[in-house]
Amino acid sequence: MGKNIFVSVSPVPPARWQMAFPQAEVLSSKPSTTPADSIIWLHNMLPDDVRQNGVRFVVMHDEPNDDKGLEALAHGASGYCNAHATPELLKTIESVIRNNGLWVGESLLNRLVGGIGIRSAMTGRHEQHPALQVLSEREREVALCVARGESNKEITRNLDIAERTIKAHLTSIFEKLGVRDRLQLAILLNTAG
Repeated sequence: MGKNIFVSVSPVPPARWQMAFPQAEVLSSKPSTTPADSIIWLHNMLPDDVRQNGVRFVVMHDEPNDDKGLEALAHGASGYCNAHATPELLKTIESVIRNNGLWVGESLLNRLVGGIGIRSAMTGRHEQHPALQVLSEREREVALCVARGESNKEITRNLDIAERTIKAHLTSIFEKLGVRDRLQLAILLNTAG
C-alpha cells in the first residue's frame, strides 16, 4: 500500500492528521516524486500534477464549500474534505479513495447528483431504466428520488417514510444494482440502459 503524504504551508499542521496516519509524512511543499499508490492530502491547495503511478489527491480546506470542492474535482482530486476532519473520518476517506471511490461531503454530493438528474430529467430516461426492474416498488421510488438529486430529507418529505427506512432501502438498492453510493446510482439511472 502506498503512503499518505500531507502537504501544508501551515507552521503547525493539525495533530489529527498524524493521529489518523502515524506513518504519514507532513511536507511544506508538494513532493517531486511520490511512491506508487500514494495519497497526497493537499491543505488549502489544488493538485497540479497528472496522476502518476496511481497517486491520488485529496484536497482539504479549513473552510470548505461546494464551489471549492467542484474546483478540486475539476483539477483531478479524488476527494474533498474539511482539513479539521476527525482521524476516524480521515481513515474512512482513505479507504474510499484506495477502493477507487470519490469522497465529497453530502452537500456537494447532492449538488453533483442533482446536476446529473436535471440534465436527464428532460428525457425521462431514468424513469424507464431496466435496472429498476430488480427493485421493489418502494426501492424504485427511492432510487428515482436519488436519480433526481433529492436528499434523504427531501425523500422523507416526498414519500412520507422515515430517514432510517430510506437508508435501509438505499443499502438494498446499492447491493441489488452493484453500485457503491448515491453518485454511482444517479449515474447508472441517468445513462441509457
